[in-house]
Amino acid sequence: MRFILLIDGMTHSLNEPSDIKKQDIFSLIFAFVILLLSIYLPPSYGLTRNSQIMIGILIMAAMLWITEPIPLPATGILIMILQPMLGLIPADKVFSSFGNQAVFFLIGAFIIAGAIEKQGLHRRIALGFLKRFENNPRIFTFGIIFSSALLSFIIPGHGVAALFLPIITSILLAMRVIPKESNFGKISMLSVAYGSSIGSLGTLVGGARNPLTVGILSNHGINISFMQWMIYAVPIVLIAIPVVWFLLQIVFPIEVLDISLAKKKIEEQLAAQGSINRDEVKTAGILLFTIILWFLFSNSDFGLAGIALLGSFLLFLTKCISWKDVEQRLPWGIILMYGGAITLGVGLEETGAGGWIAQTMLTFMRGNLFFIILGIILVTVILTNVMSNTGAVAVLLPIGISLAYELPSISPLLASMLIALSGGFAFMFIIATPANAIAYSSGYLSMRDLLKAGVFANIACVIIIYTIAL
Repeated sequence: MRFILLIDGMTHSLNEPSDIKKQDIFSLIFAFVILLLSIYLPPSYGLTRNSQIMIGILIMAAMLWITEPIPLPATGILIMILQPMLGLIPADKVFSSFGNQAVFFLIGAFIIAGAIEKQGLHRRIALGFLKRFENNPRIFTFGIIFSSALLSFIIPGHGVAALFLPIITSILLAMRVIPKESNFGKISMLSVAYGSSIGSLGTLVGGARNPLTVGILSNHGINISFMQWMIYAVPIVLIAIPVVWFLLQIVFPIEVLDISLAKKKIEEQLAAQGSINRDEVKTAGILLFTIILWFLFSNSDFGLAGIALLGSFLLFLTKCISWKDVEQRLPWGIILMYGGAITLGVGLEETGAGGWIAQTMLTFMRGNLFFIILGIILVTVILTNVMSNTGAVAVLLPIGISLAYELPSISPLLASMLIALSGGFAFMFIIATPANAIAYSSGYLSMRDLLKAGVFANIACVIIIYTIAL
């Protein structure tokens, strides 16, 4: 499994070259036409020249992140280039965004996740979880969604989906489950996708959009510890997992009665793992030590990033991971995209574009608190289903924070958490998240199955987060 699969919200376009298609050319031309119009048209509707151009950059970036005619990180680079080039923000201020500690937290977390993957510790944990849910078919599918969610607390969610795919596929093959016909097969694969997506909300390690949120909030003087994030997020995860699992049972009634072959296959794979080795023990110990420090000291001067990098250093020191492993596994593209997202937020704030968008939204919603909260959640869920999770959160966070500053009844923290957590509800389309694409690639479900289940899962999760927010 390539570690690139561990990246939150990334699809095919991070590294791979591909032929230029007509729709890609059209998307690029249309995006740059929007930018040129924002530059050369006279400002209107109370906008300044700089704020109008910044909105043009925002629309251009959103279009490029949705249509992906160029790699997602390349759009992040473009955002950083355009702002000083067009005289919006000095270059020093643009590139100082990489000094944000959340960037280094992300690097440290990826190194730790890479060590877990290298040692095979994640596979041992996954099989150990599944072994405890072998009683009947329904309980087994709950075991899949629960195990993938829980593992997503310590490994980026889409890496968990990539891990579970071969395990669940081998079990379904042993049971001779018919692809695209068996509801048991459909629920099993959807549980992999949905469990890893929901679970990725639980901690800052689960997905890149989580530290992105922390980073943008820190620019506004709001700091969130590892524990505080979990206090906000884990209740939503614990409610959403059984609710979504129950909905899957209704949408796809299970026809399988006997899962003795599944039990046998899990035992075979556990036996093949052998006894735990010294490197696995060291990696597990360092992971546990790092998590304890995150709980106890992430709000201290040491910070989240310092603890993540300390954990990474200990992994190097104990030879659990090498620098060559890091070069092969660390997704530098997400760091560049992250930098672009941070500078996008800075630009919207500095030029006043974020405030203008917030005022426009307030006028449209007539300042109604309930409509505004529901609007934030719905817009995020819709956008995250048609583009990268990280891209959706990057586009919406600056707007949500500006909206909060204009409305005293909503804090910037609440607006940001609504966007960050709703950004994980990408259930309906393959393009929404790699977890969906990974599950679909198994051949056990169709696009229609994904859409059918995703609509119900999205509605349920919107209701859950809206109710908790109120």
